[in-house]
Amino acid sequence: MTETVTTSISKVAPDRIIVKGYNLADMPGRYQFGDVVYLLMTGDLPAGHEGDMIEAMLVATAEHSINAPAIHAARTVAGCGVPIQTAIAAGVSAIGDYHGGAGEACARILQDAVAQNPDLDPQTLAARLVSDFRQQKKRLPGFGHRFHTPVDPRSRRLLALAAEWELSGPHSALARAIAQELQRVSGRPLPMNVDGAMAAILSDMGVDWRFNKAVFIIARTAGLAAHVHEEMTTGKPMQFAGKRQVNYIGPPERPLP
Repeated sequence: MTETVTTSISKVAPDRIIVKGYNLADMPGRYQFGDVVYLLMTGDLPAGHEGDMIEAMLVATAEHSINAPAIHAARTVAGCGVPIQTAIAAGVSAIGDYHGGAGEACARILQDAVAQNPDLDPQTLAARLVSDFRQQKKRLPGFGHRFHTPVDPRSRRLLALAAEWELSGPHSALARAIAQELQRVSGRPLPMNVDGAMAAILSDMGVDWRFNKAVFIIARTAGLAAHVHEEMTTGKPMQFAGKRQVNYIGPPERPLP
């Protein structure tokens, strides 16, 4: 007996692929990839520039050079002589809470804060959040960057597009207020980085916070593919598997019992 599973995403029949109620074969040439990503995440096609916004996010986060941990991991694995999909998968697997995951964490904070405090102005709410995190000695995810200071050029561009396309809302307002409050209490710029900007804008677009990391992964896969291809075609085997000085602190050599 064939087991039945349930999904609300899509179905396939002879000569037909239905995604969230729409015929996928009718979309090429009429809708862009960002529109389909938005459809898959929210259940319907964009009413305005939401698809354009996702396209902009995919462009902004597609690549960040070799020092990005996911890229370095992918090139290391590519140098071991594996198939391209294995090396790309290794890069994707390196995306986690500390690399590529700040957007997800930031979106959750923004969405919870706005939902739980609908009548509180952004400045007051931002001050409360920053104070809470400082008391816990934790960093607010989505703010600050080890390379891009005082401004992350990607976040600046995405926030400008969101304003131009009328996609800015309470989550973006709160994120801007947090950046201002962080600078006020620390005395130095802690800019909203691209993860924070994406978190705020996707939240304003009604996208569940759990999709934030997925959007980053979709985008970064393109960069991973380029780096893996370059490593396979021009790199030396194992060149990214650098040697390290090992300080062994285990027990000394001893006889077997």
